[in-house]
Amino acid sequence: MAEDTKAGTAGKGLLTQAEKDQAVKAARRNDLRLLIGVLFAIYGVIVTIVGIVDPAADVAKTGGIAINLWTGIGMLIVGVLFLVWNFARPLAAEDIIASAEASAAKAQIQHEGRKD
Repeated sequence: MAEDTKAGTAGKGLLTQAEKDQAVKAARRNDLRLLIGVLFAIYGVIVTIVGIVDPAADVAKTGGIAINLWTGIGMLIVGVLFLVWNFARPLAAEDIIASAEASAAKAQIQHEGRKD
């Protein structure tokens, strides 16, 4: 039975086209650059709003600098840069598929080892 499974998958990949597409979508959706960019942008908006609404809050502590405003703007810039980087250079589908097929092959080998 194990030989039949290996022979059936030797000529073609371990994953169907739908599984490959799903793996690419999931990997791109969970890309660390996207997550970092979104978080920096959200926190940047919040801190910038705080800096605009109450600019005198920390001016005495920071020597006359509106620290919330400038920090918020900096966080927004970093967040936008991460998002631009993520969308300008997405993860290569070939790399994602190769990694997913390697994981599937490893799981299949482990599964066959448990059956025997």
